Amino acid sequence: MSATHRGPLLAVIGAGTRGYGYARLAAAAGARIVAVAEPDDRRRHRLIKHCGSPTTRQAADWETLEMDVGDVDGVIIATMDDMHVGPTLRFAPLGVPMLLEKPIARSWEDCCRLRVGLGDDAPPILVAHVLRYAPYTRLLHSLIADGALGDIVNVHHLEPVGFWHFAHSYVRGNWHSTATAADLMVAKACHDVDWIMQLIDSECVAVSSFASLSHFRPESRPVGAADRCVDCSIDCVYDARSIYLDTARDGDFSWPVEAIVVEHTTAEVVDALDNSRYGRCVYTGDNDMPDTQVASLLFAGGQTATITVSAFTELRSRLTVVSGTRAEATVTAAGVELYSFATRRRRFCNADGRGSSGLNASHGGGGDAALVDRYLSEIDHPTEAGRAAFAEALRTHRVTFAIEEARRRGQVVDPRDLPSSIASDEHREV
Repeated sequence: MSATHRGPLLAVIGAGTRGYGYARLAAAAGARIVAVAEPDDRRRHRLIKHCGSPTTRQAADWETLEMDVGDVDGVIIATMDDMHVGPTLRFAPLGVPMLLEKPIARSWEDCCRLRVGLGDDAPPILVAHVLRYAPYTRLLHSLIADGALGDIVNVHHLEPVGFWHFAHSYVRGNWHSTATAADLMVAKACHDVDWIMQLIDSECVAVSSFASLSHFRPESRPVGAADRCVDCSIDCVYDARSIYLDTARDGDFSWPVEAIVVEHTTAEVVDALDNSRYGRCVYTGDNDMPDTQVASLLFAGGQTATITVSAFTELRSRLTVVSGTRAEATVTAAGVELYSFATRRRRFCNADGRGSSGLNASHGGGGDAALVDRYLSEIDHPTEAGRAAFAEALRTHRVTFAIEEARRRGQVVDPRDLPSSIASDEHREV
């Protein structure tokens, strides 16, 4: 079915923050949301109200959403980390391009099972590595192509998660437990690994990693702290009232407030703080995500890279220092500051471009709108790059899972030692 003249018809699987955000961007670009699967009735109805129509097909789960070949032009899968494989396999036979939220799966074994299950005739699958599409990424690659940096030797990359963002997502929120979410480097930084590997463009041959859950533990709980912030008199930077309620009272219901409510009312925020995980003390102790993790990568060409993911920062854009043989580049979402070794002068190159989001200003450095545009373009005009995108994402995921394996073992790990297939299909390479 061609989407050229009437806007592509899309199904959205998962109507949480990411699914709703992608749907809004796609609808704004002319797409029509004709099917939605989401267990939360209110979130499903919100997406249909703002992005769909009265005829939008809906279901409480992806397994019962009926779709046949020709019903849609594309499928967006934005379920939780542990629910990516099933819907991807179910809707792949429709033969339409798919946008799959990162990470591909919670484990490398599940990634391999998905690859085997898809077979060789899989439709194009774009993994939501939004950093690839950020304006500053395009700028940096153009500078490299022009020879401004010379040969890249080292990349030093910081992901400043932000103290309250970490508390929201990885202590109180959906990613608080590795029982249902992927490990931290996979869940939070797989697109950072992808970004660095795209930058260096060489095979990664060794990784190491260390991590700790140093602060968000029962031992850090202040004496006299209550189980819920609404009942607590302790002065605490993680007080849910300041993160959500005060923000809502100022009239701001954007993320993270929108993640805990459906209707934009302070009464619903109060209810969430009274009754959901988002009002709990951050020191209750049922979370197991590390609050700090570092990783080192060695590439076949001798290049090196380091990645630091830290909860204990201001929420701001990623900061990357790229060391080349001719110049050093300091990269943020605002642009690239280039220090030339020849002139010993600095110049700043602004990362012009369309802002993201509707999702969150810090998410992906403004890359989510460009990602959705790229996905819609793949629907209208399929490309070889689109066909190859999933295999490329698997290669960078393999390195990310190797980082977590190195952390667990306390050893240096060669990503190439991770199995490239599973027992049911040993001949199929990932």
